[in-house]
Amino acid sequence: MNNNFWQLLGIDKTIDITEIRNAYRAKLPQYHPETDPVGFKALREAYELALQYAKSPEETDEQSNQEQEEVSITEEERQVKEICDNYQALLDDPARCNDVDEWQKFIASFFDYPMSVLDIAKWKMLDISYDTLTISLTCLKILAENLRWRQQVMDHYPDKIEMYENFFDHIERGDLFDYNCLPKNNKAVQNETINYVRNAQWIFWDKPYKELNKYFSIHTVIYLPNNQELMEDLAHWHSFAKMKNKSLLEYALTRIANSNQDEANQWKVVAAIQYSLLEDEENAFQFWVELYHLPQYQEQAAIWLIKWCTKNHHNYLPLLLLALNQSYCLPAETDNKYLYAIPQLTTTTNSRLFKLKIEDYPEEISSVIRWATDINWNYRQVLYTLLHDDGTSSFYRLYRHAIMLRHGNETLLHAILNDHFEDQFEQFILQNLQRQAKQHLEWLTKLSPVQEFKAWLYYDDTIIPTQFDPDENGEYVLFGRLWLDRFDDIPDTAKLNLYRNISYRNMEMFDWPIYFHFRGRDNLPKLPVELITDNKDAYWQWYRHCLLVVTIGNSPFKAANFIRKNNQLFHLPDDDQLTPLLNTFKSNEWQNEVELYNLIDCNNKLTSSMLCNYPNAIEYFIDIPEDVNFTDIKQNIDQLWQAKLANHSPAYLMLLHTIILNKLNQKEELHQVLQKLAGDDEALQQLAKAFENKLSISSSFRKENRDIYQLLNQLKTLNENLSEDNMIFNDDKSNKLENIRSDTDNDLILRLCSTLLLAKNIENQKNLEAKSLPKNKSHQIWRWNGRTNGKGFYNQICCVTTILSFLIIKLSGVKSSHHMIYYILFALIIINIIFAIRRRSNDAYSSGKYRLSIFSPSINQTNRYGPPLDS
Repeated sequence: MNNNFWQLLGIDKTIDITEIRNAYRAKLPQYHPETDPVGFKALREAYELALQYAKSPEETDEQSNQEQEEVSITEEERQVKEICDNYQALLDDPARCNDVDEWQKFIASFFDYPMSVLDIAKWKMLDISYDTLTISLTCLKILAENLRWRQQVMDHYPDKIEMYENFFDHIERGDLFDYNCLPKNNKAVQNETINYVRNAQWIFWDKPYKELNKYFSIHTVIYLPNNQELMEDLAHWHSFAKMKNKSLLEYALTRIANSNQDEANQWKVVAAIQYSLLEDEENAFQFWVELYHLPQYQEQAAIWLIKWCTKNHHNYLPLLLLALNQSYCLPAETDNKYLYAIPQLTTTTNSRLFKLKIEDYPEEISSVIRWATDINWNYRQVLYTLLHDDGTSSFYRLYRHAIMLRHGNETLLHAILNDHFEDQFEQFILQNLQRQAKQHLEWLTKLSPVQEFKAWLYYDDTIIPTQFDPDENGEYVLFGRLWLDRFDDIPDTAKLNLYRNISYRNMEMFDWPIYFHFRGRDNLPKLPVELITDNKDAYWQWYRHCLLVVTIGNSPFKAANFIRKNNQLFHLPDDDQLTPLLNTFKSNEWQNEVELYNLIDCNNKLTSSMLCNYPNAIEYFIDIPEDVNFTDIKQNIDQLWQAKLANHSPAYLMLLHTIILNKLNQKEELHQVLQKLAGDDEALQQLAKAFENKLSISSSFRKENRDIYQLLNQLKTLNENLSEDNMIFNDDKSNKLENIRSDTDNDLILRLCSTLLLAKNIENQKNLEAKSLPKNKSHQIWRWNGRTNGKGFYNQICCVTTILSFLIIKLSGVKSSHHMIYYILFALIIINIIFAIRRRSNDAYSSGKYRLSIFSPSINQTNRYGPPLDS
């Protein structure tokens, strides 16, 4: 037993317990258990040994003598113990245990001992090292290499070779961080910090992130040294565990302020993550935006911005994904690689869009997602989203800009470049849209195939060039289609060229404008050129006005519901031809599509043109005479159109019912309808009789109704011509009906009547073609019910008459009398002429009438006498 404990207590050897206790208490403040746990432990042991001596001094002295005798060992063993004690002291000393220089000094002390001593001591030091939990592996590696443990362990510990090999591998990995930066006055703090970091690393690599989060959630006190490597690891582990840590954030901000640019950028990532975890959204966003503009951090920043947007601005997320699209394109001037100059959505962007749940978004936003992920990018999918942008919402203006990357012309692409937002997030989205707008402008204005397509479209009134012809698989068809997906105010020549080349999938964004131009006489709003220079928003309002017309034409009832729900979005001048229709849409007087349709007053060409897609509308049937079903028309007249028809002239309604009720078993029904329409009006009574009995319209009605008589009488006559089976119109009458049908200045009922007559004519034509009528040949001169054209008629007259006349002349030279033969030949000539006239009349037969003139044009369709002459 060592007597040094009396020195530690500061008293002489004594058996006075009170003196021992007082000495112990006096020394306690110098060895506080929290600040100096090692010193406290030694003081406590000295106190206990002193008490033991005071109780039995003789026994204690005897024990001490025995220990001294035991200490009296060989010099070699003493030196081994001295080395091991010095090693343990090094490990226990917080000021030296992690200092490489101190370890080097310790290793240098080996020269003071014989090799035999060192050969024994080094294996004891190996055992001590193995049993020490918190030891600097960097320092230990120096000792291991000096003592050659790995090279000699097989000879010394053959049964523990695997255990120590694993230990040597562990040493090779080195320290988790520089332990020398830990506090040098407290071993307990060092051990706690090292254990904390070691456990965190193990959980990070071997356990789920929730386990790491749970570990970091345990309250503990450790020292965070000024060590970048450790702090980077802690920051990474906290990010993985989704664990906030203010200390890490403060350290990161310090490093950002005091480091070079590259290192500062690394710590900006840490700061951005911690701001996000600490829910400081403003600062988090600012850092992520800065990092996004650095190529090496762009992808990581994009992922976090998407997460940030999902949490804070959910409805902006599809917009952000479109803005983050990184389509790297070759310059537009690149020869033979034009396709690579066209901006497009990348695989990454498509993947992100496909992961969105459409049902989580309002309809105007989910439609953008569907549009962006649809291979055809149909502009009709985003019409309602674009209509939301009335100029008052930055949110919808950004969505407009994103859509205009695909559908915007040069003017609208420049509008993206010239825009600006005060909100930092919206401005970030805009900047990314502007980057893409520059790419689109580049190929739109400089790409050779696009310029060639425009040159033909705008200035060349000829057939489409082969390279742009879809029917010829032209190599530049794609460029034409992409250009046509950007609606613009194009000249009439361009509209005509598009109308003639409908194979461009309905001409993309020009499908409805071209339809309105050629059916509704160009009723789209006019571009207010004089306002564009003064009002930068004027162009978009014109464009949006056009889209409104297209939207209504595309689906009138759906558009009506949308306009009534969002009536504040649409304010047009009173003199605009669309205003009456919008007022009808906005009213609360309708609850379903039938009630709405009966409220609509087709008072202009544009409205009439737009309603061709309205379910069961009169305009719908007018647009497709070849698909008219008379049963449907009659049902609609009886059930759906009563209020609509009540606003039209009874004379026109009489004509309509006369055309509909044209069967023999419908005579009584027709009589009752006509009488009901005529009422007590004498002129209408006369008109009803004329319709019912196929008589001429009375002169009194003609005088009183001059404005409606002409077309009414034409259609009445044409209907009577078609009243018999197998009657068809010639081209002249078909064209008349077609002109009446397509002229939107005509009364709606008259246009419907002309459509029904065309439908009847088509039906009769089909019935004739379905019959097994014999074909007509030019040489069939004997066919009374055959047909021949003008050439066949002349051939039949001339050839047969010439032959028979030649026979008569021949017979006249013979003296014998052949009067009977003369008569027969003359009779044959007359009969041939009659047959020729009959065949020629049959060829021009239509509308229940024969055309006796040989100059009458042929009917190009099959009539009751068979198909046209087979030449």
